[in-house]
Amino acid sequence: MDDFLIWNSTKSGRYSVKEGYKELTKQANLQINSNVNWNLIWKWKRIAPKVKFFLWRLLHKGLPLATNMHARIQTISPVCQRCQKENEYEMHCMFFCNTSRQVWFASPLGIRVHALPLDITATVQQIMATLDEEGNQIFAHTLWEIWKQRNKTVIEYCNFEPQGVVQRVKTTCNAGRQGIEAVNRRIPQGAHDKHDYNGEGWQIIVDASWDTLNNAGGAYVVYNRGCIHSIGLHSFQVHDPFHAEAIAVKEAMCYVYDGIKLPGDTAVQFFSDCMNLVLAVNQGDASGLPDWRAAGTVHEMIKRSEGEYGGMSLQHVQREAVKQAHDLANVARRGKINYQGGVIMAVQQYGRVSTCIDENYFQRVQEAPP
Repeated sequence: MDDFLIWNSTKSGRYSVKEGYKELTKQANLQINSNVNWNLIWKWKRIAPKVKFFLWRLLHKGLPLATNMHARIQTISPVCQRCQKENEYEMHCMFFCNTSRQVWFASPLGIRVHALPLDITATVQQIMATLDEEGNQIFAHTLWEIWKQRNKTVIEYCNFEPQGVVQRVKTTCNAGRQGIEAVNRRIPQGAHDKHDYNGEGWQIIVDASWDTLNNAGGAYVVYNRGCIHSIGLHSFQVHDPFHAEAIAVKEAMCYVYDGIKLPGDTAVQFFSDCMNLVLAVNQGDASGLPDWRAAGTVHEMIKRSEGEYGGMSLQHVQREAVKQAHDLANVARRGKINYQGGVIMAVQQYGRVSTCIDENYFQRVQEAPP
């Protein structure tokens, strides 16, 4: 019997392209996870969530670059459509292509790409390790803007303008820094950690839930003088989680002023953990939104808050402060529930709602006099 090679990664010992691809992917992911501190990246407040997700896709080689597409469909050329000289892989797209080189040369970071490693993970790790949080914000958003401009060049046949990329990064980073400072001035002391719901007046906690099938849920808990007055659950379909957050706040606004019929000048505080949404509404400017699909929704919210809802304020809180609303949003999304009204009736109609409400609420209801 002749000798033959054995592939150790399968029980049969036989090699296939599929099994080879699995092994390479596994090794690549192990290398990425060991080199990049994702926990630190997810915590950075200066970097937009969509940019963080883009970085994750970039380092996991999940972008539809020419070489990646060619590996799946042989008829697609692996050559970069910007320079028409070299194959388009991660490092070429983001750093080595002449147009990308010009961006980095003109950026505030002044990165000279000729000294960079050939591996995208090693490059990102090396650069981020030398920068503070503000520098990493510029670095991450520059990668993002290069990618967006690359797509316009490839798909829409637009000219690649390095100076335009640099200017957009500066504008985005400056606006984000100024906006965070402005919102922080509006937020009461301690609200970033845990909001105190036992204050005076009407307070509405809002959150949303979204999945990759574009199913979304929005929910809000309405407090009056520290006690739950009512809740709202909505299910809908949108293309991104930011849009879901915007619709959830919009529905909460409509319910409070049109459903409960509070006068427009009644002081009402809305709370959301979506910083970009809070910035857009408080500044009256939706031009810097993470996704254009939400622009119309937020523009309408801005218009109503400035006109009909004179007593409204929208403030930012950390995620743990919106836990009840977040749990309700998950119930709304999964069960495709649309409801507005009291908690007891909601529990009677949708039993899972009870798991989302603080148990102290039900204890107070039982102890209340008839």
